[in-house]
Amino acid sequence: MLIPNFSYCLIVLFRSLLWFFVSVPPIFAAVDEKALEVLDKTSAYYQGLENFRATYKLTIQYPEEDIIRHDTMRITAQGQQYRLSYGQKETITDGETVWVYDKELKEVTISEYAKTDSDVNFAELYNLYQRGYSAVYIGERLINKKKAIIRDIVQLTPVDEDNNLKSITLEIDRHTSQIHGWEVVQNEETRYICKVSNFVVNLPLPDTYFTFDVAAYGELEIIDLRESETEGKEAGDLDEENDSDNE
Repeated sequence: MLIPNFSYCLIVLFRSLLWFFVSVPPIFAAVDEKALEVLDKTSAYYQGLENFRATYKLTIQYPEEDIIRHDTMRITAQGQQYRLSYGQKETITDGETVWVYDKELKEVTISEYAKTDSDVNFAELYNLYQRGYSAVYIGERLINKKKAIIRDIVQLTPVDEDNNLKSITLEIDRHTSQIHGWEVVQNEETRYICKVSNFVVNLPLPDTYFTFDVAAYGELEIIDLRESETEGKEAGDLDEENDSDNE
């Protein structure tokens, strides 16, 4: 089944992995020693970077409809800040505000960082590694025998059976600890396969790189969701106060 908000799904998948490796220490429900060793090294590597830019070759398989889609996306990340370009859309965040720029429609949607979408699945993925995953070392893949290039394969499986993901399989370079690819399988068997085609670290980025200058884009439709998000939050707080008074 085709997913309607395709670019959003890419952002979700990327943020779940980025959050794991550069922000929150994962809590695994079960993990074998070899998998933990690989993941610890990978986490330390990404946390030690000032920033990085990666270009991914993306393949999405929809077995139910016998459809395979190929595309490219580019990500520049620095901590919780990132710019993600895919097709006609670019998502930018400075860690507080998120701008989603649609080049074709000439519009930008602005929202709070923690609420880029009201979809519940986003919140689930955002806290993905805090809620418990089993990590298993699958094995190694010999890429180049002469150069001794070996990739370790680690698979993460959610303990929660209601999770909308079935598994995440990471392919990690043994020497550099870089993630060279990952495969995410949804419960519906849709597969997202990402392979790194270019990776650059510690770029000299300007202070404004992770912000969106609305004035620089001329005529542009602006959809600002921050006001409605604030109103919704205030309404929720008021409901909680009323519930408390009624107790």
